Amino acid sequence: MIIDFHTHCYPASLASVAISRRWKDRKYHADGTAEGLLTDLRYSGADRAVVLHVARKPTTMYDVNDFAAKLQRRYPDRLRCFGSVHPDSPEAIEELHRIKELGLCGIKLHPSFQLFEPTRRRYFPLYEEMGRLGLPVLFHCGCYTADAPHLQPRELEQILPYFGSTPVIGAHLGGLWNNVTHDNLEQLSILESLPIYVDTGFCVNYFSDAEVYEVLSRLKPERVLYGSDTPWIDARMQMEQLRRMRLDDARMERILYRNASELLHWE
Repeated sequence: MIIDFHTHCYPASLASVAISRRWKDRKYHADGTAEGLLTDLRYSGADRAVVLHVARKPTTMYDVNDFAAKLQRRYPDRLRCFGSVHPDSPEAIEELHRIKELGLCGIKLHPSFQLFEPTRRRYFPLYEEMGRLGLPVLFHCGCYTADAPHLQPRELEQILPYFGSTPVIGAHLGGLWNNVTHDNLEQLSILESLPIYVDTGFCVNYFSDAEVYEVLSRLKPERVLYGSDTPWIDARMQMEQLRRMRLDDARMERILYRNASELLHWE
């Protein structure tokens, strides 16, 4: 059994627009729809996926979460969905409660897309409410564009106490982007001390095999989640890189399935 913890898809009416507006010169293996995602999973060898959604604007979070709930109901054996709130919405805390009522399995926040600085004090009550509700939180980590807000281990360390005991996931290896520079080695030291999860989404495009191996060898095996970031990457490429690490069977089982299964109570 393999669970891909970092995937995306969109309503059929919006998928082509979502795909075309990002990196227009890139070719995608999947078409951005739920059916395309399921096909991509089959090609990569994954059996199930966690689908991550982002409310890019305060006004879109209701439609985003309604779509996520509908998708999860449609494919209950294959897909689990994270909803999203926009941190600057006056109704964000109210929407957190609706997300829980909808049965979604967590929250995704994306500082670069949502244009918020995650370490600002105004967002701490929102984090505390997520902790009270027990909703796992996944942050997009690392730079997206040079001038957009971003999150790396140093900032994660600052905000982590506000979530209490609820799980926090730092996507893209916690934001250790591009390569393991001296600064990133310091960031890695911080990351390995934090009680959070990380996923591997999109890392094949930013890390050499040796760099991925160094990061994975320093993190506790029970804190790493396999993720591809399809459709923005060919999921097979991410899976192949992970398999090239030649990690022992117990660690691979943790990364590919057991950690996600335990985190989401998805047996």
